[in-house]
Amino acid sequence: MKNYLGYILSSFVFISTLHAHSSFAELRIVTDIAPVHGLAEKVMEGVGSPSVIIRPGSDPHHYNLRPSEAANIEKADVIFWIGPKLTPWLASALDNLAGDAEHISLLDAKGVHLLTGEHHHGHDDHKEHDDHKEHDDHKDHDDHKEHDDHAKKSEPVDPHAWLDPENAIAWLAVIADEAAHHDPANEARYRENAKRAAQAISEQQARISKILASEEMPAIFAQHDAYRYFEARFDFELAGALYDKENEAPSPAHISELHALTKKMEKACLLAETDIENNVVASVFENTALYIIDANPSGLIRSSNDNGYFGLFDALEAGLEGCAKS
Repeated sequence: MKNYLGYILSSFVFISTLHAHSSFAELRIVTDIAPVHGLAEKVMEGVGSPSVIIRPGSDPHHYNLRPSEAANIEKADVIFWIGPKLTPWLASALDNLAGDAEHISLLDAKGVHLLTGEHHHGHDDHKEHDDHKEHDDHKDHDDHKEHDDHAKKSEPVDPHAWLDPENAIAWLAVIADEAAHHDPANEARYRENAKRAAQAISEQQARISKILASEEMPAIFAQHDAYRYFEARFDFELAGALYDKENEAPSPAHISELHALTKKMEKACLLAETDIENNVVASVFENTALYIIDANPSGLIRSSNDNGYFGLFDALEAGLEGCAKS
């Protein structure tokens, strides 16, 4: 009888332990783009693996969903996505395919720093209103301020917020909170993973700041005008961008403007994506020694096996350091 009861108790403990370790297998977390997937992957390390909807390196602004990706959405319990500002086409797909899943727009998360309005190179985006200093003596200055505040509220939000490391840190906490809510048995693991990843991001942020402050750093250009958050966080300014923020091809007039800008530059650096058009680069940087940094803001880093957030920032750090030394 003792042996029988011992067997029953052992079986119960085994099944309970198995259930505790497998409870997360029932939770399916899906992310929209590779950088968000990279953050979720760090939080879930040692417990499970999230999946990603948009193929790394693809343009999230314009994307055709594959049947396998639609099926992936249908199975989701929780979906982390930047939001409709980045992928307006995805909103209806999430509603239709995963109506019962929890949809978390990271742009709406607590503690996220957002930038609004258009990006004009040659102006300081994070010192808004500096151009109004000359009007300080005008009696209607307060009216200007009220107008600016109203305009700011109605300006569109720049969706490329993952390029600010502080936003990535805020999102790690959001992902950990949500995972812990659905899988409390592994709460300590999620929170420790998020804490460790946040520390790594902070340390890398300090290193990148130091690199960008180098006196040897030449002018930096971007293929895609998606780096405004990166510029604001690291307090520097790109010299220009070849493609606009929605990755539309440049007009002949814009190419001509950039060529005039680079005409007397001995060297420059370019944050380039995998589908860069060589004829555009040749036209803009005809007289300039160009150092190309492989950094696609949406993932797919050719020099790395990591196409998520951490692979992207590792590529940015290494590329910028190489640029300064070139």
